[in-house]
Amino acid sequence: MPWEISVLAAGASLLVLAVLAVAAAAEIRRACRSAAQLGATLDRHVPAIRQNLDEITRHADALSASLRALRAKASETADGFDRIVLEIRHLERDLREGLVEPMQRLAAGVSALLAVVAALRSLRHPFRRRRRGQGGT
Repeated sequence: MPWEISVLAAGASLLVLAVLAVAAAAEIRRACRSAAQLGATLDRHVPAIRQNLDEITRHADALSASLRALRAKASETADGFDRIVLEIRHLERDLREGLVEPMQRLAAGVSALLAVVAALRSLRHPFRRRRRGQGGT
C-alpha cells in the first residue's frame, strides 16, 4: 500500500504540476502578447519622440547661441555705459573747474566790490549832508 500512496502522491503532483504549467504557459502567452503590443506601440511612437528630441536639441542650441550673443551685447552696452559715465564725470569736472569755480570767484569779487562801493557811499553821504547843512544855515 505504501507504493500506491506514493504513486497517488506522484500522480497528484504531476496533475498539480500540469495545471500550474498550463496556467504559467497562459500567463507567458499573455505577457508575450502584451510585449508585442508594447513593441508595436513603441515602433509607432519612438520615431516621433526622436524627432521631438532632435527639434528640442536644435532649439536649445539656438537659444544657447542667442543667450551668448545677448550676453556679449549686454557686456558691450555696460562697457559703453561705463565710458559715457566717465565722460560725463570728466565734463562735470571740466565745467566745474572751467566755468563754475571761476564764476563763483567772479561773483565773490563782484560781491566784495559792491560791498566796498556800498561802504564808500555810506561814508560819502554823511559828509555831503554835513556840508550842505553847514552852507545852508
